Amino acid sequence: MAGRPRKLTVNYFPHFCTHKKTLFIIQQNFGNDGYAFWFKLLEQLGVADGHFIDLRNNGTSEFLYAYTMVNENTATNILNMLAKLHAIDEELWQIRVIWCQNFVEGVAEVYSRREADLPQRPEHLLFSVDNKPISVDNNTNGGKN
Repeated sequence: MAGRPRKLTVNYFPHFCTHKKTLFIIQQNFGNDGYAFWFKLLEQLGVADGHFIDLRNNGTSEFLYAYTMVNENTATNILNMLAKLHAIDEELWQIRVIWCQNFVEGVAEVYSRREADLPQRPEHLLFSVDNKPISVDNNTNGGKN
């Protein structure tokens, strides 16, 4: 008998008052749009099943742009910078998937209290249906040519 599906989302993530270099660089390059984008992105990672966002789906990408109140170009530029700074996973971002290991580690206590395993990096998305690696370019442009 199957029980309730395992919950792979959180309603809360820590928001510290002191910030690291990543936020400083994003804010210097993109102003308040960069600051707001980063924290709205973290909110969306929190409610995303498995804590990753797959922007290969147009509906998902359009929602993220609307939610963060930036256009596609600005969002892509910010995400490229976040990947370059290793704030999001560079390899997954090349196929337009957002994964932030630090975010998942930051909510580890929630999963500990649930006596559940932390969601894992969605490496399966790097492979096609026939289990062959998806080709990614080496330009950190979110997989766009």
